[in-house]
Amino acid sequence: MLSKTLIVFALVVVGAYALEYKTFDYYAYPKYEFKYGVEDPHTKDKKERAEKRDGHTIEQEYAWSEKDREVKVKKLDEHLNCS
Repeated sequence: MLSKTLIVFALVVVGAYALEYKTFDYYAYPKYEFKYGVEDPHTKDKKERAEKRDGHTIEQEYAWSEKDREVKVKKLDEHLNCS
């Protein structure tokens, strides 16, 4: 009877440790930055995109040029109102 009690106690301790070990931070601070571009030498099209996030602030930039070689740039700034 004592051995069964010890086995059950050991299983409870291991199970409790396993539950505590699997924690994950769902509220990590969001911070990232990326940029990429594509250029087609055949059609002379060129497109670029960049994005940067720091907390609730997102900055985006799009740039493109087509056959007329006029470069067009659009910048977006957003502030996410998250609770």
